[in-house]
Amino acid sequence: MSIYSIYLTTVNSTDSMNHIKILRGKFMSENKLVRKMSFWHIWAIGVGSVVGDGIFVLIAQGAQVSGPSSIIAYFIAGLLMMVIMISIAVLAVGMPKAGSLHSWSSRMLGPGIGTVTGLSYIAMNVIFLGSVSIANGAISNYFFQWTASPALSAAIWAVLLVSLVSGIALLGGNVTGRTQLVLVIGLTSVMLLFSIFGSLSGKIDITNYTPFMPFGFKGLWAAIGMGIYAYIGPLSLLTAGSEVKKVTDLPKAMFWSVITFLVIYTTSMIVMIGLVNFGSYATMESPYTAAAQSAFGRGAGLIMNLAAWVAAFTCLVGEVFASSRLLFGMAEEGAVPKVFMKLNKNSVPFVGVIFAWSFAMVMIIIGNIKVIEAFYLELAMIACEIGAMAWFFSLLSASLYKKKFPDEYNALPWHIPGRSVLLPLAFLGWGVVMFALYSSDPPSIIYSAIAMLIFVLVYQLYSKKHLNPEV
Repeated sequence: MSIYSIYLTTVNSTDSMNHIKILRGKFMSENKLVRKMSFWHIWAIGVGSVVGDGIFVLIAQGAQVSGPSSIIAYFIAGLLMMVIMISIAVLAVGMPKAGSLHSWSSRMLGPGIGTVTGLSYIAMNVIFLGSVSIANGAISNYFFQWTASPALSAAIWAVLLVSLVSGIALLGGNVTGRTQLVLVIGLTSVMLLFSIFGSLSGKIDITNYTPFMPFGFKGLWAAIGMGIYAYIGPLSLLTAGSEVKKVTDLPKAMFWSVITFLVIYTTSMIVMIGLVNFGSYATMESPYTAAAQSAFGRGAGLIMNLAAWVAAFTCLVGEVFASSRLLFGMAEEGAVPKVFMKLNKNSVPFVGVIFAWSFAMVMIIIGNIKVIEAFYLELAMIACEIGAMAWFFSLLSASLYKKKFPDEYNALPWHIPGRSVLLPLAFLGWGVVMFALYSSDPPSIIYSAIAMLIFVLVYQLYSKKHLNPEV
């Protein structure tokens, strides 16, 4: 049953009926993007957006700075993300639009903040599209290296892979969802089998878990910050609001995607650290590969490298999907040029896909210029921070939804569970997230502030003049 059917069966006044018609026009652009995506499609986008290069790269780095306590650090990071994302999901239920973060924040906090929120999340996704492409290129070198230079070969792979992902995205949201679903099922199966058989292999060394916190709370905080990066993607699934068949599938998919990657990350980390001492991770290209080889032989190492490749690929899919849908929704409302509204024959906002692909190309080039390598790494940190600011404005919007539109909120088919407790926890979690991010790289505060100022200027110079109040 759709949200409007529930409204019609529960509210009978003339005013409420008129309100529903307004909502239908504002938030359900049925004649634009096509509603073909099921629960499993968007669940896969949520899981795939998280179980990316972070599970194979940053988990190892987290263990280097925190030791075995990185298991706890990543679990805490995942719980923080859960309360934040579940709290935000109510906005997608009430306002299911491709513009998502922009639409929600514009309605609750004003068009200026709405534009900054939308642009922040788009920037986060397109920056990560470049960084994850390079990571996947490096993984691809394991199977075939194009040139004598590993870096150049990784760049070639990165270009090919992000182009392939963009091509899949142009085939339609349902095709993207199906592709993501197949890949995610394969990936999660491999990781769960690694955890199960690794724990039963008899090769886990209990002494690898001691000392549990060798670098104290400072190391734990640093690992939490890395865990935030690893978990940063699930909000992407809420950008499917204009393409999902049932709006109530959005919060359900959010919850189960978080549970899925929490289980995968935690169990796989426990086994990996038990098989390979964290002190040797710095000399390893992939501790997961080493752990699989130590337990099951070289063939298992090959499978684990293939899983790492799939993980990074699924992350790319989520980033292309989210950025193109947000650009479409923002163009529909006039915040960015109308050209981003153009759809191809598969009802895909292809200009947004091309934009994301082009930005990824720029990031790949920058990532391979040694003299600005530090700048490239700084960009990734800035992406985390501006993405977290987008969460904050979305959380603030979620907290104001009930107060500003009580009748609309009360008639929703899904509400934040334990709202009076979960929302404060979400804000607390966001504060922990920001502290962890900034404490790991204090100068990034200035850079992320500059980025936010640029978004404000975009609003003042363009969006403010073109916003369509009727949409």
